[in-house]
Amino acid sequence: MKKVFIASALALALTACGGGNKEAELAKLCIADGDNTAEECNCMAKSAVEKLDGEMVNLLLKAAKTGDDSDAAMNEMMGDLTSEQMGQFMAFGMEIATTCSLN
Repeated sequence: MKKVFIASALALALTACGGGNKEAELAKLCIADGDNTAEECNCMAKSAVEKLDGEMVNLLLKAAKTGDDSDAAMNEMMGDLTSEQMGQFMAFGMEIATTCSLN
């Protein structure tokens, strides 16, 4: 799942509707994966809700719920994004890489 957040993060960004619940859900899924600390996951989830639109946040949730972080799954997900969405995701990725200490 770490690839989901990092790869997704290196390619999405938006302002979510109902962000609180989505933020908590993203953080919970990230923490459950076990690759990052709760602090890192909470930071990532907060940034996702603040920087990504609702559709992009939903995409992150969907990807996180599948738990499939294979290269094939990542390529399929990224292949479905518009160039605008890719730009948003890249901005989000840069944001979490610098502010959330994700590696």
